[in-house]
Amino acid sequence: TGAFPSVRPRLMGFLQPWVLLGLPLAGLPLLLHLIQRRDPPTLEFPAVRYLVQVTQEHQRRLRLRHLLLLLVRTVLVLALVMAAAGPSAALREAVSHAPSALAVILDNSPSSGAIVDGTPRLDELRLAALRIFGRATPADALWLVGGDGLARRGSSSELTRAVDSLEVAPHRLDLGQAVQLAAEVVATDHRPGAIVLLSDLQATAVSPAAVHLPLLVARPTSTAPRNLGVAQVRPSAAPWTPSGGQVIVAVEGDSGPPAPVTVTLADRPGRQALIPAGGATSFSLDGTALGWWTVRAAKAPDELRMDDDRVSLIRVASVARVQWNPQDRYLDAALGVLEADGRLRRGTDLTAGTRGSGSSVVLPPADPAQLGALNRALERRDIGWRYGALVATPSMTDSGPVVGREPIARRYLLEPRRASATTGIMATVGQMPWLVRSGDVVLLGSRVEPEWTGFPFRAGFLPFMDAVVNRLARGELALQSASPGDPVLVPDLVTAVAQADRRWAVEGGAAFRAPSPGVYFLLAGRDTVGGISVNVDPRESHLAAATDAQVTNLWPGSRMVKLEDAAAAAFAGAGRASLQGPLLWLALGLGFIELLLASGLRQRT
Repeated sequence: TGAFPSVRPRLMGFLQPWVLLGLPLAGLPLLLHLIQRRDPPTLEFPAVRYLVQVTQEHQRRLRLRHLLLLLVRTVLVLALVMAAAGPSAALREAVSHAPSALAVILDNSPSSGAIVDGTPRLDELRLAALRIFGRATPADALWLVGGDGLARRGSSSELTRAVDSLEVAPHRLDLGQAVQLAAEVVATDHRPGAIVLLSDLQATAVSPAAVHLPLLVARPTSTAPRNLGVAQVRPSAAPWTPSGGQVIVAVEGDSGPPAPVTVTLADRPGRQALIPAGGATSFSLDGTALGWWTVRAAKAPDELRMDDDRVSLIRVASVARVQWNPQDRYLDAALGVLEADGRLRRGTDLTAGTRGSGSSVVLPPADPAQLGALNRALERRDIGWRYGALVATPSMTDSGPVVGREPIARRYLLEPRRASATTGIMATVGQMPWLVRSGDVVLLGSRVEPEWTGFPFRAGFLPFMDAVVNRLARGELALQSASPGDPVLVPDLVTAVAQADRRWAVEGGAAFRAPSPGVYFLLAGRDTVGGISVNVDPRESHLAAATDAQVTNLWPGSRMVKLEDAAAAAFAGAGRASLQGPLLWLALGLGFIELLLASGLRQRT
């Protein structure tokens, strides 16, 4: 997104420009002066002719005083009218300011929790915000934008209390988006507006923005500390068997010595290894009892604590016992590899490829003539979906928690048998159901053959089949990961999200935003059908700040200052300094001068 050129503020503006209609009143002193000016008849007496010369000199002095009094009265009226119009001028450093609209962006994202010289960086940013709001007046429109990306409007005292209570937030703040949001809210007010950004200017958080208002960027002068954080905890394919599994842990951050990382499963003893910045290590963990468990990776603490540990969710269960038709060449090959890897066993718990008497993963028949019989059999089992028309238009699957973007050449439409049977959609093509679950049956819209999909020759084929037979067929719908505040689409069968003793009711297929790091369980009624592992965004581990040149290139026209100078420059950055006070003082001084001149003139006259 490109940036609009910065707008140069007017040299002078008026809050009440209609008052300027009173400027003609400045002509009243001149009018009164002309009316009062009368030349009396001249009668010369011989006895007073010697006084003519002295009188003429005196009249010249009186005339000069009259002109000076006329000038003072005229300027006095002009000053009063101008002051009543509420003038403001484009002055940078001014003690007072005209009513302004100001949005303060206070970056309290995780990186602001870094300790610099024994003090959290957020304390510096918070102090600068308090000083800015301390200079605000009741005539100003004020907003505060925090790490959650929400704009809060309030008075100076209200926003001061909000800043005082502000803590380091787990949400990542995209600074470009925050500037854009601030510009939009300020634009809703008629007063001259500006934006102040108080941030450590983390390089990974700076992004382009369309800046069409004065933008003041205040940053700390101290250098960001080096930091390492746990960036990824990726367990091997779920479910784990009771014998255990593998976990890959990655570390991100600035260069430095390798960090000791400990990985634990539930309450079992942990495994430890040294991992450098940008590196990853695989850990083998012993198994545990069947159920849902948390895997945690933690490193030694450093200047930023929020990225020192990371969690992931796994499910421990026995592998599926599957039967299938060896005549389905590509399906047989995939399930055979999974069997060799210990990811499934031969058995009758699940039928793959066709309809069985129990749990089944059903593919459309190779012979279209058999489609009617298959639909009737699904109806007898009260399955809420049926196969519809054949679509031979090439397309791609929509990316989701079960499958990413995969090519689909041919597919049957999956149609709900009744209006109430529209749930259970796990993957789509063009927003149309392609993989659904109803009861203990999973229906796939395409055969797993090259003429139908590109799956058999793609790396994601085996993980997909593993997920279908070991998770989807058992009712486990999703294992997802996210950062706090990120929207996560939950499967349409999910009715609630739970964490410890907290619970959020959700509508299936809608987005859920986790408020903080941790493990969240997806519930369908009383059943746990999946989970979300929520952790701080790994980009927060890179504390290196953007340079001034990078900032001004992304936000042309922005002004860079030190944090300690932000309060003095905040309202000056709005481009409006009030001239009402100086004009009123000028009017007071002129009134005093007018009083002296008028009284002195009467005495001399």
